[in-house]
Amino acid sequence: MPRRTVLGDRARNDVTLTKTLNDLRSRANWAFAASIDRCKLRQFQQQLGQYLRQQEEGSLIGRLPKGSDFDLESQVAQWLFAFDAAGIAVFRTLALLACHPSYWAKAVDEVKDPELDRPFTRSCLLEALRLWPTTPVILRELTEEIKGDRTVARGTGVIIFAPFFHRDPELAYANRMEPSIWGPNDTLPTVGFVPFSAGAAICPAHNLVPAIASFAIGALLSEADITLLQPSLTVDNLPGTLNHFDIRLRLSRQRVGAGAPHAAAAFPPH
Repeated sequence: MPRRTVLGDRARNDVTLTKTLNDLRSRANWAFAASIDRCKLRQFQQQLGQYLRQQEEGSLIGRLPKGSDFDLESQVAQWLFAFDAAGIAVFRTLALLACHPSYWAKAVDEVKDPELDRPFTRSCLLEALRLWPTTPVILRELTEEIKGDRTVARGTGVIIFAPFFHRDPELAYANRMEPSIWGPNDTLPTVGFVPFSAGAAICPAHNLVPAIASFAIGALLSEADITLLQPSLTVDNLPGTLNHFDIRLRLSRQRVGAGAPHAAAAFPPH
């Protein structure tokens, strides 16, 4: 899905491109402890270059400025791997919806609406990001001096630990799912909720990613009932962490016209 979104339909089956990028990312995790694999980097840039030279209409790269001097290969690589967080949030959102029948029903009703906008599903996704942020630490630098009990100089690096705000025990909904808090917003800075950052450094995909993730969730809800097999979640006291690799979902075919989920004709668990 990220390949098709970013590069176009002809990149659908280009698993080699993704494997090359994953190899580069794994090496980059060693930072200065490993040298740059310049051969593999050139290989990736050449693979990506064929799409950049022939940009497919409707893709993200098809909207790039023509004749720009930007390092497009590096920018597009960031787009491709940044979608990992969207996939993680989709799985966690499905796990949450499977535990909340009323929210599930509302999300299913939203899928039936001919309008493409999915405001409720989007709010559920934002709740998954609040409960289990894919970016738990935000790094910033002070642009002006702050004076209080002590003075913090301009240019000081700041670490913002998102769960400190997201799970504030003074919030009535700290450890449970509450989509209603978001409304039309994707940031709630007064309570410290900025899943896509905020201000001048806000993620440029803060509209795009929730939209695509909501469509993906909607596509599943329109075709199947979903049961959470594992882990077991207590809806009024959700855990502080949730390993998305541990999530097991069972997809069951929906009966036409049926209101409640039913377990017949199950797909294999995913």
